Amino acid sequence: MVSESQTDRSPLMVTRIAMLVAVGVAAGWLLSAIPNVELVTAVCFSAGFLLGVPAGLLTGALTEALFAGFHPMGSSLGPLLAAQVMGMAVVGLAGGMAAKIVRSRRAGFGYAIPVIGFGLLSTVIFDFLTNLAFPLMAGFSIAQTLVSLTIGLPFAAIHLAANAAVFIVIVRPLLPRLEKVLRVS
Repeated sequence: MVSESQTDRSPLMVTRIAMLVAVGVAAGWLLSAIPNVELVTAVCFSAGFLLGVPAGLLTGALTEALFAGFHPMGSSLGPLLAAQVMGMAVVGLAGGMAAKIVRSRRAGFGYAIPVIGFGLLSTVIFDFLTNLAFPLMAGFSIAQTLVSLTIGLPFAAIHLAANAAVFIVIVRPLLPRLEKVLRVS
């Protein structure tokens, strides 16, 4: 993890954020044709974990603004885009929080549980915010909003299952390796 004493506006930090935003957008477009399966969450979570909470928030927001705002299958607008940007900023925040919890432990359940747990919790929050945006935009009543959220549950479940696999197979083992790379720089 990058030193807390390092200023968040250093050229190196700005470069790292920009690199992770670019990776996040590219990774998002890579799987854009597969509904509810994506790698953006993994990249934004990793940014928060590796660079800290402020950089994670910024990386998540910028990545999602670019990814959703210029999505190959159609851009998001208005409240939906705002919900997506806010939700992915929460993902970056969750990565930073997970890093604070695991501290120097980089193996075992004391490491895996916070990383996977915070990754999945942030996925649930993202899905809730984005699934809530449509009924709010449409002016639904509370009952209609609850029905809309219920209808979205299977899609959220697919997203959660896909992200569980990504966090278990890719994110958890990759983060310690990425930390070593960032320390050398």
